Amino acid sequence: MRVLVTGGSGFLGSYVVSALREAGHSVVIFDIQSPNSGDYIRGDLTSLDDLLIGTQGIDAVCHLAAVGDVYLAFDKPYLAAELNVVGTANLMEACLRNQVAKVVYASTWEVYGEPCYQPIDEAHPCNPDHPYNITKLAGERIALSYDRLKGVPTLCLRLGTAYGTRMRPNSVFCIFIARALRGEPLVIKGSGEQSRQFTHARDISYAFRCALESAVSGEVFNIVSPESISIRQLAEMVAERIPTSITYEEAREGDIASALVSSEKARLALGWEPAVGFSEGLSELVEWHVGVHT
Repeated sequence: MRVLVTGGSGFLGSYVVSALREAGHSVVIFDIQSPNSGDYIRGDLTSLDDLLIGTQGIDAVCHLAAVGDVYLAFDKPYLAAELNVVGTANLMEACLRNQVAKVVYASTWEVYGEPCYQPIDEAHPCNPDHPYNITKLAGERIALSYDRLKGVPTLCLRLGTAYGTRMRPNSVFCIFIARALRGEPLVIKGSGEQSRQFTHARDISYAFRCALESAVSGEVFNIVSPESISIRQLAEMVAERIPTSITYEEAREGDIASALVSSEKARLALGWEPAVGFSEGLSELVEWHVGVHT
């Protein structure tokens, strides 16, 4: 299968590219940044012409290009709307015109907003309240409308908070590890009790492969690790690996509330299950940072 990966030069996109190539698929990267290797088309989501060129001769698309930084989306909601909403509409129109057989859209568990019940399954209402998750849900709805109304088979994956080597330096993981390596205290914003089901990028990339190779379309799936880790636990686990102290400051504006999310539907329908335990994944990330900084 010839697959276009939008955002394939980025952190999560690069993992998806590797997973698909290992599975024997031919992969083309569509991004504004050049990747380290492989077939590449320089293109912009805001340009329908770029996307029409990028999707020519393509069997399927994994759509990860977006404003994925929640703090950037908070500061510049207009940019998040342009890329996450208009950009997705442009992509879906290009896929329609070029008769692309399947689209897998990278959404987020954060589209649910404040939990009505837990664990959250895919039937839970979506009440996003932040520019990031609002725009991701809007992109998701546009993508699914092309499935339902225009016949472009589409799946949406509501991803857990991703982590792994090469992730953004402003992530809490990288900030904690970098401070520990400098011998500085780890600073927790708020109580530290806020938690996430951190999901390793390798597990997420496997979910994209499962979705791409499945016969399912027109559905949404939660893709999250079952382990719920608080920020305090994360800080303590980093400090165990790189000894340092932990301090607390006021909570940061725009943080997403904690929630427990179920991926049972993905297990049953796609055969997806996470394979990377959090302790293992964190140790790998710490070792990578130590290698980079020594």
